[in-house]
Amino acid sequence: KRKSKIRNPRGDAWSQGAGGRHGEAYSLVRGALVALPNVPVANLQSGIAQARLKHFDLAIAPLRKAVTAQPDNGMGHYELGLALFETGDWKGAAPEFDAAAARAPRWADAHFSLAAVYARIDRVPEAMTELDTTLGLSPDHYRANLLRGRILSLQGNPLGALDNLEKATQVQPDSSEAHSFLADAYQQLGRVADAERERAAVRKLAVPVSR
Repeated sequence: KRKSKIRNPRGDAWSQGAGGRHGEAYSLVRGALVALPNVPVANLQSGIAQARLKHFDLAIAPLRKAVTAQPDNGMGHYELGLALFETGDWKGAAPEFDAAAARAPRWADAHFSLAAVYARIDRVPEAMTELDTTLGLSPDHYRANLLRGRILSLQGNPLGALDNLEKATQVQPDSSEAHSFLADAYQQLGRVADAERERAAVRKLAVPVSR
């Protein structure tokens, strides 16, 4: 889950992190955080850098400190939600994604992240509402189409799932997951030939490409 609607670069450390030089970014931020432990931007950048290094447990404390100091910072809430999600605290992640979406209502990924966490904690109706919002903002959103289609298929509504799952395979034709989910929906509908075509696509994608 990567942010797309909010970009708020703050200095060299963030720029290096965004470019993939996350270790260097964190070393730059660490010095500022030691010198200025209560500065929200230093805590925010520190948490983001730790998250990019996949140290999600270490990212939580500085990110929480940042959003406590600046509760209207949507990006801070979103990053904290991601860190909590990655450590398995899905219930804790939900209000953070909700806060991010409330502060940036046209940020599609914030709504999708909230939908994804709602789906994991069995709040499926709310998940579907957030998915509808996501797709209203970004109709080609791959993960939103995939998740919405899969939920409908699992609820016994494969016909309703088709548009989303077909869109997911169009947006990311190399996704074996999308083809597999679409095959399941076709199978439920008795469209055996279509289901087999999608399973063949899954098998083809599983074959290593020779060099």
